[in-house]
Amino acid sequence: YSPLCDSVAVFSRAVGDEVVDLGVSGYLYNSNTLLYDRRRQPRESPLWTQLDGEIVTEPGSGVASPLPLRVAALATWAQWRERHPGTRVLKPEPDLKRLYKRDPYHSYFGSDLLRFPVDPLPPGNHALKERLVVVAVDGVNVDLSLSKLAAQVGENSGTTQVDVLGLPLKIDFDIDLGVAAVTPLEMPERLQSVRYAFWFAWYAMNHSQKGTIPGIISAAN
Repeated sequence: YSPLCDSVAVFSRAVGDEVVDLGVSGYLYNSNTLLYDRRRQPRESPLWTQLDGEIVTEPGSGVASPLPLRVAALATWAQWRERHPGTRVLKPEPDLKRLYKRDPYHSYFGSDLLRFPVDPLPPGNHALKERLVVVAVDGVNVDLSLSKLAAQVGENSGTTQVDVLGLPLKIDFDIDLGVAAVTPLEMPERLQSVRYAFWFAWYAMNHSQKGTIPGIISAAN
């Protein structure tokens, strides 16, 4: 999860012939978290974007391949427990319990302002923080707007069905909570990945030039 982009992605850690140990580098690329391989010194590890698993820099030798994407499911805890009643979660550390109730991104999510530079920004008058669910079918990425799904149903939450490249998908969504669980109704092997992100982040990730140091900043700046 990358909070500035409100982006959720799941990857396989099997990269090439190795299994990487992913950690958060503390750097951002267009507001998106950059990941590194904790088996190496940060300066010697590739930096992967959290949203698409692509490499931004390759400063050293070793693993230098994209992270393989998988299907992510973003749902409420109630929805998840209904589908997976045996799930267990970690209990908060007692001394840190009060910190779990803090929401440092409340004001950020409540406006369309960005905290860090993003280039390029999407054209037009669409909200920068419009929430998207991005599905990859047969290698093709298709982004679906949660607000448009809600408009089709006429409710802020519910279930709808969409057709993506001939693959019927059921989507259970709640626009207020920003969740959307995607289920293929047939040929599940065609659905290669599911991700979630703000519109500005998805646009920038697909229109920026990776592989150069400019644009990477420390989140502490």
